[in-house]
Amino acid sequence: MLNIAPNRLIASNIFVVLLFAMLHFAVAMLSRMFDYYDDIPLTILTITMVIVVSMRNNTRIEIMAILALAATLFGFLLGSWLWKPLSNLIGSVGLASAVSTFLITVVSGELVNRITLHSKRFKAAAGSWQTSSRNVVVVALSILALRMAYIVLFRTDDYNATDNNATLMHNIVTILSNTWAVLIVVVGNIILSMRMRRRADLPHRLQYRFRVIFLFWSITLILAAAFVAYFNIPHLNSASYDNIEFLRLVSASLLLNLLVISVCYILLTLRSSKQELRIEREQKHRAEYQYDRLKQQINPHFLFNSLGILDYLVQEHETERASAFIRKLANIYRYMLNNDQKPLVKLSEEVDFAKMYIDLLQVRFVDGLIINISIDEGQMSRYVIPCSLQLLVENATKHNIVSADMPLTIDIRAEGDCLVVRNNLQLRRHGQPSTRVGLANIGRQYVDVTHRSIDVQQTEDEFIVKLPIV
Repeated sequence: MLNIAPNRLIASNIFVVLLFAMLHFAVAMLSRMFDYYDDIPLTILTITMVIVVSMRNNTRIEIMAILALAATLFGFLLGSWLWKPLSNLIGSVGLASAVSTFLITVVSGELVNRITLHSKRFKAAAGSWQTSSRNVVVVALSILALRMAYIVLFRTDDYNATDNNATLMHNIVTILSNTWAVLIVVVGNIILSMRMRRRADLPHRLQYRFRVIFLFWSITLILAAAFVAYFNIPHLNSASYDNIEFLRLVSASLLLNLLVISVCYILLTLRSSKQELRIEREQKHRAEYQYDRLKQQINPHFLFNSLGILDYLVQEHETERASAFIRKLANIYRYMLNNDQKPLVKLSEEVDFAKMYIDLLQVRFVDGLIINISIDEGQMSRYVIPCSLQLLVENATKHNIVSADMPLTIDIRAEGDCLVVRNNLQLRRHGQPSTRVGLANIGRQYVDVTHRSIDVQQTEDEFIVKLPIV
């Protein structure tokens, strides 16, 4: 990939597109001057432009091939129509054809530039172009060969012809006017493109067999669509058979099938890439959330305070309280280990876990911590993110003053589809300021798992967090 700043790359790519557009214009004008059919050199220029722009934007080989094919078809189809209204406006068929070629090149080149530059899903792996240059040449020559073959079958020197059954548009319209032919092209290629996406999962020994089967069904779809359109099935209006006319329909069917399967493949690639990005994002957010949970629980302050309390209970010979304290501490870590990979847990389990944690806190804050829990039994069978309630309680005690003179009151209740946790606001003056990283991790986890957001509110007197219940 070129090491150029994005803005400079956009500007330089626009210059490249304009340069190719001017070359298209010049070739079209010279072709009319010397009465030369210009489709082959224009196709070569279009393919070259797509390859140059795609390579400058570090585009994947298969996406570049699809864009090259789409650009040539787009230019041919639009160009076969656009020159007519332009010739009426300009008054010259040759100049109108050159102007239409220039405009179409600018539009298609800029579309290719935007698509390949701004989509991360189409980017090639670093250094892949050194090993894929031969493939680029093969793709370009293959597309050019298809276009040259089609020109031989469909070329006409009469640019003003309006009733010519050998034109590209006529054959494409013939196929598209038959519902069954359209279904064969669309449905068949959707199935083929889905199978093509699964090829990477096949063992290497089955790759060759897959290619043969894929080629067989591709040819079958091309011939079937042409056959159905030629004989106008199911109406059977055409009883005669002409080799050349059928071959023209086969060529039109080939181009339509290539276009449809290209669109299907690119859409499936986008969908697959989007799913991969979503899974990657969820895994990252989950890892951050799990790390935050672990950091909250296994941090020096928590362990120091817990061990200090335990030491105090042992020295005071309060063996029963010390034993209960140890069991609750063990149950806290057992809960975290058991639910480490679960996206959701029952609210009843989360409340029981939070109560164990609250019991430990109340040993530390004897008279300064007041916890009120009010949740209907009917809500207890619903689900929340694991450890989310405990983290909110921990945040409240970490960032607020907790003392007998200034007790911290935490109110936990279910309201509608939310678990509402609110506490009175009495922030520590000398404590570490809140970065809200823990809340952000909880929020991202909720969005990833439930597609719902948490609600955080802060007033002069209260701090409120609403967790969705699912």
